[in-house]
Amino acid sequence: MAYILEYATFVKGFSRTAKFYLLSSGLTALAQGVAGVVMNLYLVRMGLGESFLGALASYSSLAGAIFALPAGRASDRYGRRLALLASGVVGVAATLAQVIRPIPEVLIPATFIAGAAFTVTMVTGGPLLVEASGDRERTHLFGFQSALVLGLMVVGSSVGGYLPKVFGALYAVDAGSVVSLRATLYAGLALYLLSLIPLLSMREEPRAAEATSTGEPPGVGAGVMSIAPRGRASSWLRLSNPDLVRKLLLPQALVSLGAGLIVPLQNVFMDRYLRASPVQIGIVFGLTAAVTGIGSLAAPLMARRLGKIRAVTACQLASLPFMAMMGLSPRFWVYSAASLVRSSLMNLASPLITSFCLEVVSSRERATVSSLINMFWSLGWAISAWAGGWVMQHVSYTLPYGLALVFYAPSILLFYHYFKGYEASIRSRGDTSRLSV
Repeated sequence: MAYILEYATFVKGFSRTAKFYLLSSGLTALAQGVAGVVMNLYLVRMGLGESFLGALASYSSLAGAIFALPAGRASDRYGRRLALLASGVVGVAATLAQVIRPIPEVLIPATFIAGAAFTVTMVTGGPLLVEASGDRERTHLFGFQSALVLGLMVVGSSVGGYLPKVFGALYAVDAGSVVSLRATLYAGLALYLLSLIPLLSMREEPRAAEATSTGEPPGVGAGVMSIAPRGRASSWLRLSNPDLVRKLLLPQALVSLGAGLIVPLQNVFMDRYLRASPVQIGIVFGLTAAVTGIGSLAAPLMARRLGKIRAVTACQLASLPFMAMMGLSPRFWVYSAASLVRSSLMNLASPLITSFCLEVVSSRERATVSSLINMFWSLGWAISAWAGGWVMQHVSYTLPYGLALVFYAPSILLFYHYFKGYEASIRSRGDTSRLSV
């Protein structure tokens, strides 16, 4: 109870900028929940195969890899608010084109553009939250934002699974028909548009000074991962500590290769292999987001008791047996239960990883590092999403789950190996404020 009251105190103290961003990202999550359940099912009903759907996911991720660095540069130069507004408008327009004309000639460029817009949003969100918070409440802000997004995805996924039945009854067609699924996607697009309204009232927080009076980047203890050289602004392509950034990037790249094999076509797997209905798929997506959201709220508590690095490692390693169960069992209820546990454990660590990656680099390089992380993630996803779709259509629906384990396990161990001494080093110097828990 004391922890809940403490958390509520932090939430009340979030800045005005953070609150408007939370509202916008919550509405976006609601829209993503609706669209995420039915988009691939809609394209399958239009006659497109798993291999093409995997290729589409690759194009979206490839756009992310190409635009990640320019997106970070634009966010730094023109401001977080403008970047979010512009990417939101472009993303809605591109998604609308996919729904109206679901043919390859339109889907490929529209998916690429939507992927680029989504990348701008992803690259901008993390630095905005860091700049809109102090060390004391930052982990709570990242955890709350993650829980809010996932919680509203629960609602969106449930609505996305149920709306086809509503539109099916309204238009006197089957719930899984093209008409029902298209109407559901239009409802999701309306929510995307609503998510832009809070951004109009948002005001950016002033950027923190690059160095303290001691010459160290803000919040970095003496001798611990010194990030930025004194008296010089870093270029967006010349990082002040490239070795640190490489250590941040490699585990993320490996896990993206594993995730791309299974996540983009998870609803198609349930539809084609497990014979699940849109309602059942919506329930699974919704419950997965709900359990993950609850876990995100517990992330600061786990970080306080175990430390960020050990908490991340323990949760992600524990998720691997459940991923194996998802690929081995042909029963929908076993797959669903394993998916719930795997997703909650893997994603519980997500706000801790994001917060850690951005707080150990200088304020002037946050958007750049965020861009690089997204670029490597997108590149890995682009490669593996295409491969996963091809394997599902031509070899086996279950093989991608085994291949994903090959990438997940070393990524988790590498992250722990690189950063296991970070928090101990900070504690030995008495700088506990950097733990942000």
